[in-house]
Amino acid sequence: MKIEDGVNRLHQRQNDQDRRQDDRDRRQEHREILDWLTLIEHAPQQSDFISRRQEGTGQWLLDSNEYQEWLNQSKQTLFCPGIPGAGKTMITSIVIDHLWTIFQNNTSIGIAYLYCNYQRQQKPADLLMSLLKQLVQRKPSIPEDVKDLYKCHKDERTRPSLDEISQALQSVVPDYSRAFIIVDALDECQVSDRGRQRFLAELFNIQNKTAGKFLGYFTIYP
Repeated sequence: MKIEDGVNRLHQRQNDQDRRQDDRDRRQEHREILDWLTLIEHAPQQSDFISRRQEGTGQWLLDSNEYQEWLNQSKQTLFCPGIPGAGKTMITSIVIDHLWTIFQNNTSIGIAYLYCNYQRQQKPADLLMSLLKQLVQRKPSIPEDVKDLYKCHKDERTRPSLDEISQALQSVVPDYSRAFIIVDALDECQVSDRGRQRFLAELFNIQNKTAGKFLGYFTIYP
């Protein structure tokens, strides 16, 4: 073997090691940013709720003209009130499951959802951060605007403002050809300091500012 061949092999081996290290660093940064956004995960609740579904439950909604319009037309909001015990959370889980079934292999579709819970006392910023995290998770890499937000606050150990989170969402949503947001138990969103109103105002603000994008909201209320 020529000395030159040996040197080239060593360089190639070093380059491979450097690439693997870069990949590990990117994955580590990816996880750190996602955890920084929020540690709350709604997926376990979704799995638990949908596992209780009996065959055919909620099909009336999926087949309804209102749902199909929300599913297929731009900038639609489907608002679903119901009395306590009517099964609103189950319906929410069915809608989420339906969306994932249709779009699970299509990464151009954004899906994010919330199961509000008064015991968590989540503020509007917390809820928007959860939506932001879920939409970012669908991407192969962290969007630069989200990275910048993380870097701006991590060293000072501060949290972003409502406006900063809203701006980040406005930058992430247009990366999708379509995006769906589902909110369950809106009545359990923080009511002090006009928390619920502020949260809804930000959702509609994002909807209005993502012109030309498909953005649907499915909300459940008592």
